[in-house]
Amino acid sequence: MNQSELSPIEKAIARKIDKTKDKASKPGYLRTLVAKLHLRIEAALARGCEYDDLAESIAESGVKISAATLKQYHTEYRRSLNEEAQDTSNTVKSILPTEQPEEIEEISERVNKPNQKQSAIDKLFASK
Repeated sequence: MNQSELSPIEKAIARKIDKTKDKASKPGYLRTLVAKLHLRIEAALARGCEYDDLAESIAESGVKISAATLKQYHTEYRRSLNEEAQDTSNTVKSILPTEQPEEIEEISERVNKPNQKQSAIDKLFASK
């Protein structure tokens, strides 16, 4: 559509659209920002702040983000951290040697079986 075909109100709207600031300078910026601010966001939420307050604070710095987007990105990042921790835990378990039931029983017997010398001493004192 040609600019000359627009009514005055449509031209005004077009100018406003052209002046609208980018949400972020590059794709993925908001997700990266939320990831970098994760600990501060967590602390603010722990203090009782809400996502609305946090989104407003971020917007005051010139980066527009809605409370819903902030909550979504933060929740996704938190979930990814939990999954990473779980994966790391599973990896550590998988590289540790597993003991066979016979080995466990043998170790248990050694630990729980009293020393023969100690047994003799105990008997000696028990008789007195």
